[in-house]
Amino acid sequence: MERKRNASDNKSTGYRERAKRTIMFFVAFLLTVVCISTSSVEQKETVQVGSVATKRYVAPEDAVDTAATERLREAAADSVGPIYKTDSAVAASSVAAVKDLFAELDRVLDGLEEGESFASAVSDASLNLPVVLTGAQLSAYETLTDQQREEFAADCAAFLQHAYDEGITADALEEAKENLQEMTVQSRWNKELKGMAAVVLAAAAEPNVVLDEDAMEIAREQKRAEVADVQIRKNQKIVDEGEIITQEIYDRLVALNLVRSGDIQGSLVPLLGTLILTGMVFLAFYLFFRWGRGKTVVLKHNEAKMLFTMYVIMVLLIRVMATLTMFTVVPAGLFAMLVSLLVGRRLALWFNALFCIVGCFIFNGDVQFLMYALISGTFAALFIQKTEKRSQLIPAALGMAAVNFFTAFSLGLFFEEGYSVELLLHSGVGAVIGLVSIIIAVGSLPFWENMFEANTPLRLMELTNPNNELLRRLLIEAPGTYHHSLIVANLAETAVYEIGGNTALARAGAYYHDVGKLRYPMYFGENQTGTNPHDELAPEESAKIITGHTKGGLELAEKYKIPPIVRDIIEEHHGNSLVKFFYFKALKLYGAENVKEEDYRYQGRIPSSRESAVVMLADTVEAAVRSMLGSGKTLEEAGNAIRGLMKDKLDDGQLNHSGLAIDELETIRLAFLKVFHGMYHERVAYPDKKDIQAAQKKEPEKEEKEDTAEHDGTH
Repeated sequence: MERKRNASDNKSTGYRERAKRTIMFFVAFLLTVVCISTSSVEQKETVQVGSVATKRYVAPEDAVDTAATERLREAAADSVGPIYKTDSAVAASSVAAVKDLFAELDRVLDGLEEGESFASAVSDASLNLPVVLTGAQLSAYETLTDQQREEFAADCAAFLQHAYDEGITADALEEAKENLQEMTVQSRWNKELKGMAAVVLAAAAEPNVVLDEDAMEIAREQKRAEVADVQIRKNQKIVDEGEIITQEIYDRLVALNLVRSGDIQGSLVPLLGTLILTGMVFLAFYLFFRWGRGKTVVLKHNEAKMLFTMYVIMVLLIRVMATLTMFTVVPAGLFAMLVSLLVGRRLALWFNALFCIVGCFIFNGDVQFLMYALISGTFAALFIQKTEKRSQLIPAALGMAAVNFFTAFSLGLFFEEGYSVELLLHSGVGAVIGLVSIIIAVGSLPFWENMFEANTPLRLMELTNPNNELLRRLLIEAPGTYHHSLIVANLAETAVYEIGGNTALARAGAYYHDVGKLRYPMYFGENQTGTNPHDELAPEESAKIITGHTKGGLELAEKYKIPPIVRDIIEEHHGNSLVKFFYFKALKLYGAENVKEEDYRYQGRIPSSRESAVVMLADTVEAAVRSMLGSGKTLEEAGNAIRGLMKDKLDDGQLNHSGLAIDELETIRLAFLKVFHGMYHERVAYPDKKDIQAAQKKEPEKEEKEDTAEHDGTH
């Protein structure tokens, strides 16, 4: 019943914990969206042409001034003059029309009836040219012979053809008509015929030199292509505070995406894209934790709260600093440092990627900031791991400063395409911020330890101080258990170091894993001096006392304010494994049908971390190896026994949630053997007093023999 009740309580606690984490996850997402959107609004104010600039605007990056470039290109295109082409069809059509007119007059003249007037007949006819000829002109034409009429028509066509050969444009049409009139005046015909010719030619003349639109468009495009882009350089001033915003300035601000154009598409569409991308990043992290459960991404106790708090602080800090033009002022590596120190290096690298993407959005898509923060944060997560010793703090800080300096400097050389004093200044600021970031990260550890019970290396090392009250009790009241814990700590720390785990946690967990034995210290073999109380107890009572030391250890750990992560090792170091000795004893006494196996199993959880699993294995093999070596076994035989004990734990499912890989088990076994070799190596047999005295008596004889051998040449 108690086990079911505990399982129910654990299940209820798990639901509440998942609910809290879900709420924190969505709060972090909403906060991110708000910071990105408000940063975008702040950086993109709505301005109008003719208004006064409320602040200084500078270009955030190199860009092309599209409006200015387009104006220059249009001016170049407009500089192209008119390009004409001759339309030969116009000349042919006009000359033919003149000839047709005279041919029509001839037909009318030939068809006159007796007594009919030529002038009246012409007025009734429909001529192909809209001309108005006087009676005198028609009478003069009527008096011409057939030969003369042909010559007159040919002269008129020749005059018109000559004008077309010279070229007639639309603008010069009137001038061309005056030239035609002048040619008729100088002709050989009488006054009336000259006037008739002038009227006919004026009606027939049309422009034959027209604009070549295709050629002009090609010329315009060539002129446009010759104009180079107008460049806007990064940090170039666009407008100062208090200056009037002209159309040219406004166009530049819009081109640089520094102001909103005022339409819905210009303001909401980028925000929608940001929202979708941010949601995808958070979804990836949700799947990372969801699908990685039980492996290497399980967050312990207050680690989720710490991550949430650190993320909120850093996102708000980035939001406040988003208006700065010098992004190297931002402590880009601080978030990765804190996560690496307080949660783990692997998660720090993942969360640094999230932080960099969000920061890039807040900085209005600044790719330089993205790359700078990604590189700086990656090195920060690695360097901060070397600050466990005070002697390593300065080298780590200097290394961080160097990383920030060279990263910022290299990005400037790439994006700004050259060296400048301003670039050197920005890089130097980044180096200083790198130094300060490590100081802030290390200096803030007491805050995280007190507020969230963070398990920093410093706090864990303080727990292993022999002057700690609970350890002193263990030393005095259960010295055998204390000695056993020290050996387990050596084993666990060595093995965890070999597999790349948290060595400080492994040592602290091993020191405290058996503190529950303080309740009944004499009921455990390492504290007994000859009398075994279990000889007088029923096996179920003995099993209850033995398995109860994990619960007792949890109660003592809570009383003495031992961190939750160490309490986990206390609870998990036996998992739910079977107390085989008393279970076997019960089977012999009561029979298999009268014995319940669960009554002889520990009530704890199976290990949920690599460190907890290693402490379990170290605890298991320490007593077994000590017993084997005490009975005359060799270390080689002990090594085979260790392999068997570890396989038993694996087969019993005790390592299912630990995150240990199969190949790491052999690494752990070899690490255990390395410690045992150091503890139980063969020692030189020291001679007793009689041996020394006997050797002293034989010494002169030995020296005499050596002298003789030397003289013989055999020495």
